[in-house]
Amino acid sequence: MKKQFVLVILLAMMGAVPAPILAQVKTANTLPAAVRFAKAGETWGQVLADRKALAKAIAEKRLADVHDLAFSLRDGVVTLPYKSGDLTGAKKATLQKQVALLAGVADQLHAHADAKNLAKTKIAFARLTKMLDAIAALYPASALPSGEARPLTAADKALFLVPGGAYTEADIKANGNTSPYVKFAGYVPSHDAQVKSGEPVCPISETRPDPALQWTVGGKEYTFCCPPCIAEFVQKAKKTPGAIRSPEDYRKP
Repeated sequence: MKKQFVLVILLAMMGAVPAPILAQVKTANTLPAAVRFAKAGETWGQVLADRKALAKAIAEKRLADVHDLAFSLRDGVVTLPYKSGDLTGAKKATLQKQVALLAGVADQLHAHADAKNLAKTKIAFARLTKMLDAIAALYPASALPSGEARPLTAADKALFLVPGGAYTEADIKANGNTSPYVKFAGYVPSHDAQVKSGEPVCPISETRPDPALQWTVGGKEYTFCCPPCIAEFVQKAKKTPGAIRSPEDYRKP
């Protein structure tokens, strides 16, 4: 079933799914947020990279570099409304307003930098950063890459640092006594559904796994497509350990 969801969502991104069918799929959709917002997540990863580069350029007083970086960041952000179809109507409207406001601030940022006004450039960048945070808050938790390690929340500690079911103390130690959100901070998933028969798939999304994203469960190493899928798999291993298969069994039929 999830395989069908992935296919429909990917087709939807290309505009190839009729609205009534897409609406039905969204109603029943239980895919991880990072999968449903895959395209937005990819764009957000680049936006965060531009923000980091902007911060570095401003800190080093390289104002000549701010112009191109501000435009690159703005051009990425303006595409988000078209890649965020799973947001509620109210959040879509808010996103569009935030995007328009941010575009204006980005224009101010590069204008101040072009004028070699460092003080005003810093003020504009601070405003831009707050707007980016407001945009990120519109999405479900873990839908977008954070660009940095998020603190271990109480929920993360309960899930990843407490054994249960097929998830053992030895697994926790093997995984570094941490969460995948910390271990793979800033990871931007691609969620490639073009998997050939017999090839490995992510145990949750059934898209192509990334060899860099491995997590030990039941003494065995599993490979995933994104940190949220690791979280869902660990939860499954703890609640319904009998439903967990061996790593080599997760392949496309």
